[in-house]
Amino acid sequence: VDASFNTPADQMTTAIAWLGAIGYTLQLYYDFSGYSDMAIGLGRMLGFTLPENFARPYSAACITEFWRRWHMSLSRWLRDYVYIPLGGNRHGSATTYRNLWIVFALAGLWHGANWTFLIWGLFHGTVLVIERRRGWGVAAAEPGQWLARRALTLLIVVFGWVLFRSPNLGTALIFVQHMVILDPGGLTDVVDASLTNQRLAILLLAAL
Repeated sequence: VDASFNTPADQMTTAIAWLGAIGYTLQLYYDFSGYSDMAIGLGRMLGFTLPENFARPYSAACITEFWRRWHMSLSRWLRDYVYIPLGGNRHGSATTYRNLWIVFALAGLWHGANWTFLIWGLFHGTVLVIERRRGWGVAAAEPGQWLARRALTLLIVVFGWVLFRSPNLGTALIFVQHMVILDPGGLTDVVDASLTNQRLAILLLAAL
């Protein structure tokens, strides 16, 4: 992941961009969910019952559901102390959409004072607004539809993580450009050297 995101713009390829994006999607989840579980376990050893923080978020079939499953302690805090005090969804659609954008702008800035975090938050807020307007924030009835929506949701999340991980907007835009527009080049020597057999095996196991 580090080697992919440190690749110079003139050496970036579609393979490197997708390798970095998928690798970071897995890295962040296992790291964050893993140490959350460690905190829960250590808490129980000391007599404290802490709530679960992740519930298979990459299985979500819409971004609304994703945020009910991802970093649930932060989601609940933002809901209870920002979204509801602002009026929640009680004062019409326009106010609801405004509140969602405010909440997710704050969620982005909560992670750091960087344009990439702010735009990541607004990106998720915008997708949530679209889901509400289109009525997509509910579970799909048909199995085929559910699978398609799950794949689309995961794809949206992966693109969002590119913004989250990139050191600046320029890097994020280069990544997204190469993810969307095919560049048939392979891996650079640096990225290829970092992708050892052991790391490749771990990456495939993590993805499975």
